[in-house]
Amino acid sequence: MSIALLRRALLAVGLGAACAGASAADAPRFTAAGELRRPAEFREWVFLTSGLGMTYGPNKPAQGASAPFSNVFVTPAAYRAFLRTGHWPDGTLFLLEIRGAEENVSINSGGRTQGAVVAIEAAVKDTRRYPDGGWAYFSFDGPQGPKDSAAPFPRDASCYSCHSQHGAVEWTFTQFYPTLFEVARRLGTVRPDYDPARKAQ
Repeated sequence: MSIALLRRALLAVGLGAACAGASAADAPRFTAAGELRRPAEFREWVFLTSGLGMTYGPNKPAQGASAPFSNVFVTPAAYRAFLRTGHWPDGTLFLLEIRGAEENVSINSGGRTQGAVVAIEAAVKDTRRYPDGGWAYFSFDGPQGPKDSAAPFPRDASCYSCHSQHGAVEWTFTQFYPTLFEVARRLGTVRPDYDPARKAQ
């Protein structure tokens, strides 16, 4: 093998190792009991969208309650894979950070700004660990604040039926991520049964 070819091969191996390392760093981490560990660095991931007062079906805020903000983050490796394929790969990890909405903060005299964290939730795609649909959902809420790890919601929880019926791409609400929804439509990965007018029950 020539020196030039050897250099190219070594470079390819190095790049492959770097990519694998990045993917491994993004991967969900679980305890021995199968609980998802709460990632501490999720605010360094790709920010997908923020919604204000978003609710599905009967889960409406109490009368007079302030509508919270919901911020969605996804691991960088999953984001890059989606840009290429329009699909979420195994190992995809979403974090939903819910924050209170505040008014008249500092110099702001109109609209609302984000306040303290109210809840942290997650979604994981792992078709081997969760063969019935491939996805699982978690809440890190605890009486003393966010827990370090969480077990998946039971299969009869409403999040499974809602995501499986109303997600635009697989079991994800990609319809609320404008730039990625365009990617999915361009690559033809929007579910054929997705109906934007169908409401959650």
